Amino acid sequence: MSFLVYSTVILHANLQYAEIPVDEISNVVHKSYIPVLTSLLEIPKIEVVLNFTGVTLEILNNEYPEVLELLKEGIEKGKFEMTGTGYSHPIFPLLPIEDARKQIEFNLQVMENTLNYKPTGFWLPELAYDPTLPSLLKEYGFSYIFIDEELYKTSSPLLNYSNPSNVPYISAHHFVTELNKSKNVVSRLLKYRRALSEFKKRSKKVNFAPVELKGAKSTITGFKVPSVWSIITSASMYGYPFVSFKKVIRFISKHRKQNGLVIPYGTDLEFIGYRSLVEGKLITPEKLSKLLIKILKIEDNEMILPREYIKKCKPTDLGYMKTGSWAQDLRLDLWTMDEDNQKLERMCEEIRWYFRHLLPEEIDERIWKHLLLAENSDGRGWDPIPERRLACFSHALEALSLAKELYREKQSK
Repeated sequence: MSFLVYSTVILHANLQYAEIPVDEISNVVHKSYIPVLTSLLEIPKIEVVLNFTGVTLEILNNEYPEVLELLKEGIEKGKFEMTGTGYSHPIFPLLPIEDARKQIEFNLQVMENTLNYKPTGFWLPELAYDPTLPSLLKEYGFSYIFIDEELYKTSSPLLNYSNPSNVPYISAHHFVTELNKSKNVVSRLLKYRRALSEFKKRSKKVNFAPVELKGAKSTITGFKVPSVWSIITSASMYGYPFVSFKKVIRFISKHRKQNGLVIPYGTDLEFIGYRSLVEGKLITPEKLSKLLIKILKIEDNEMILPREYIKKCKPTDLGYMKTGSWAQDLRLDLWTMDEDNQKLERMCEEIRWYFRHLLPEEIDERIWKHLLLAENSDGRGWDPIPERRLACFSHALEALSLAKELYREKQSK
């Protein structure tokens, strides 16, 4: 008896990237976006998920319309499925509900204006989730989201990270970080062997079956994105020893007897052709195409868009996922603990105070956009260059100035 394997890959694009300067955007577009999208359009039977932030679509619309034409072609041919997201790539669990609504609405408006497209799936920036999101996203017509497989797995039983009796979870990314910190050849070899051993064990335990997430007042379908599979797939394209394309294909083939949408690769589009986390190595668009063609040749494998998958296969599992993200510790500390971020959030809360003293119709789109851009996670998380962090501060200051002006005008009447 043969079993059908359903699969797809996810590529996320954000031109507000934390470590990439604004004056490098042209290089990102011409070294990554255009060649990758072009190659995807050339591969028969390829079906992939793409997530472009609203800000990114606006930049492309104004300066690189040829990228939008590629996206439109892929959508028309049924090769690309676009997801919704936050306009400025914010961390949704850290936002007040009203801000979250504006992030969703602004992004939907941009997608309609630039692509004439209404998404049914949603990509949570940094896969940061909280239990209020299912009902909020359902209001806007979204039927599914992508979730971090490790965060979901560690949410049952519901362990409190702050309870000293609980053992901290060690994520797959931990082993990559430890490897990158190695100072000498012997240490690197030992940590590489340990990482490979861990990845092999964890990859076998991944369950791709979609889950119906129990949120507050609603549920939503969640497709699991396993970071360990993305690490292995990336390693194969980087050319690391003992992690070949054949090994990736074997991993996927073994899921023939499981239900689920296999996602062997979910990453930033900028990592293809432009940027690398490994010194001296770069994943080229050609390497990505080569791997995808091999995946397509797997016996009984069918690449499929998520919106089509859920028509064929409804989730049978019902589960709960706690607040968190796909950061190494699965928490939100990366975007809250830094002193700059705490200052930024105090400024944003001051802006919201003025908003609460104004009528909704009194707050124009310009002020809201400045606040949403100040909430951009790439200026706050990981290791942003000063330019990106300062952009958040500048937008916060502008929103604060405009909100104060409106408030004073109202008080003087």
